[in-house]
Amino acid sequence: DQLEQSFDYADSVLRGANKACDTQVANMYSMVYEICRHKIDMLIDFSLENFSWVCKSVCDSPNAYAESLVEYMRSTFLCLGPMDEGSRAGLHFSCCGHVAERLVKLLTEEAEDADGKSKRMSHNGNIPPVAKIDAFGLKNLATDIRHFEMFADSTGVGQLKECFNELKCLATAMLDRDLPMLLMPENSG
Repeated sequence: DQLEQSFDYADSVLRGANKACDTQVANMYSMVYEICRHKIDMLIDFSLENFSWVCKSVCDSPNAYAESLVEYMRSTFLCLGPMDEGSRAGLHFSCCGHVAERLVKLLTEEAEDADGKSKRMSHNGNIPPVAKIDAFGLKNLATDIRHFEMFADSTGVGQLKECFNELKCLATAMLDRDLPMLLMPENSG
């Protein structure tokens, strides 16, 4: 009887320790995700601080900011390779999704406030939303998006490329030759 109580007590302590360990691991992964997103924010802010979206020509290669973001994610994912499969995929989706979300916000947030003054920073970053972009800038952005998608495909994480769908659709729509016609008041509704 006393031996059974000892085993029951040991089992309950072990269950409690396992639960505490699982909580610590979950908190650690959450912190890793947060640190990675913060580093991505810093890279985006630094790389795009004085970036001109108005370009003189179309480039065949991605812009330096896109290459630095991909290289950061590649090295981070490589270093954190020993993570379990679910957490590893979660980190990939968290980082790629965050890159896409930041770029969408930079392109879609208003560049001026209600008083018509230029905003000094975007909603969740330290750089202002894009105030001017031309067709060459949009085509170069499309090249950057393809670079992000090729990287996502190279990771082996299924459907990771889809993180960039909203950004890709936005750039594609802005490049559509019929967009000015679609935005005419008589075509609304």
